[in-house]
Amino acid sequence: MGCAIAVVVVVMLIAAAVSSNLDHAVANGFNALVWIALIGGGLRLASKAYEKNKAKIAANTQAVRDKTSSERSSQASEWQRKTREAKLPAPRHPGPVQLTLSGSARDAVSDADRARRTIREVLAALTVGVADEARAHAEVLRPQVERPCEPGRFLQEEEDYGRYNVWWGFERDGTRPARETVGRIKDLFVWASARRILFSGIHPEAERLLAPITDPLAKRFREALSTRYGRADDGAGIAVLPPGEWEAFLGDLHSALVAVADGLAALPLPKLLPLMHRPKEARFKEHVSGEAMEQDLRDFIEDTAKLKEAALTGPWPLRFGSAWQLDGGVLDGFVTEEIRRRLAKGTEGFEFVARWSTDRLDAASFARAYLAYVTIALDYLTEVLGNMADYKRDSAPQSGHRIEIGGDVTHSNFILNSTVRDITTVLAPVAGRDDRLAEAIEALSAAVREDPDLPDEEREELLYHVKDIAEAAAEPGEKQKRGRAKLALSAVTEAAKTGAQLAQTVTAWHDVMSKMF
Repeated sequence: MGCAIAVVVVVMLIAAAVSSNLDHAVANGFNALVWIALIGGGLRLASKAYEKNKAKIAANTQAVRDKTSSERSSQASEWQRKTREAKLPAPRHPGPVQLTLSGSARDAVSDADRARRTIREVLAALTVGVADEARAHAEVLRPQVERPCEPGRFLQEEEDYGRYNVWWGFERDGTRPARETVGRIKDLFVWASARRILFSGIHPEAERLLAPITDPLAKRFREALSTRYGRADDGAGIAVLPPGEWEAFLGDLHSALVAVADGLAALPLPKLLPLMHRPKEARFKEHVSGEAMEQDLRDFIEDTAKLKEAALTGPWPLRFGSAWQLDGGVLDGFVTEEIRRRLAKGTEGFEFVARWSTDRLDAASFARAYLAYVTIALDYLTEVLGNMADYKRDSAPQSGHRIEIGGDVTHSNFILNSTVRDITTVLAPVAGRDDRLAEAIEALSAAVREDPDLPDEEREELLYHVKDIAEAAAEPGEKQKRGRAKLALSAVTEAAKTGAQLAQTVTAWHDVMSKMF
């Protein structure tokens, strides 16, 4: 406006300058200024009126918007309330996995080696059983994936950069699954959680395969059923989501079930638990009586053997529960950590199997797995009991230099060489009677000592196995020693899968040593 007034003034002055009559020029200039003042004042009044009208329009618009937002907010709250109050089907527990295992329960836990294989058989059958269940769930869900979801209406919170940060937008079209489908999905997540608990701590590969269902997909389902959206007020209780969201979820869930089924079916057989022997040397804690320890251990072994028999022939003993200890706490009397470590390694996973229940796995399969661990522990503790005389000697006060038996000393050259000397001594009478057998056992001993592929923590255990084979060869008429030797040869053969040199020796001499049995 200032520029326009300046132009008018200039124009009028020019007009006045060219006028021949100065009075007329002055009059014309004065008249121009008057008109300019009148025009400027009018424009200013018009501007004020416009701004006032604009503010009034804005206030009216905001009032209408506030009323609309409030109405939608009330509508959304009412829809959410009805959604929350609607009763969806409660999830159903899937029941126990039913396994089909060969042979009798008594044979399955007859000795430590058979017990180790029974644990592996139960785990292998469990992965197959859960894989079949996952595939069945996928087949039930597939029709819901292939057909469209039901239509519905929803309100959604939207961003507003004006007075409010968030406000409810207009009604929109969306979709939701049928109540029957939602009920099946809830059952499915309860199933996945129960089966993951079964695998927890005992089969990490299988547990990992179930994780995508029990974690991200379950979270997506919970969020979908939340009240983030306003739902149609038909009381269905199922979220109406933007088009495609439910369909994408159902498709992802179906794909995850198929992946679980395929993944579980493709898992290799679990590894056998290592067959552990008692340490050659061990000491009691200070002020612990060796005689009392021996009696406690004998009593525990006898009592546990009776409980195992009772479990095989009648009702499950109440003492066999999740808190029951495989050594009854007797081994706590040893200061030597190795004696407990070996039992824990040979029975790895027991604390998780002990927490299984017959509402998750059928009673017969659960009993086999539990009693298999009991059998392994009894075998190990019986061997410890047989060596108590040596442990009492180790624990007696001695003068001069004394070797301390700690957690790592069992892997020392001293212990290895001592065991090798024992093997050589035991084989002395065998050489004169069957030099090929003696040569085979000597070669096996050397392969265990020298194979660079064997983990150090397994080397001494394998030498104990070789010693069992040597003792059976020295006294072929001893049925018990022959039975231990058979288990020992099986353990060495299993270990040969990780050691090339040991594998060559086992292959080369297998026919000779197998004649012992």
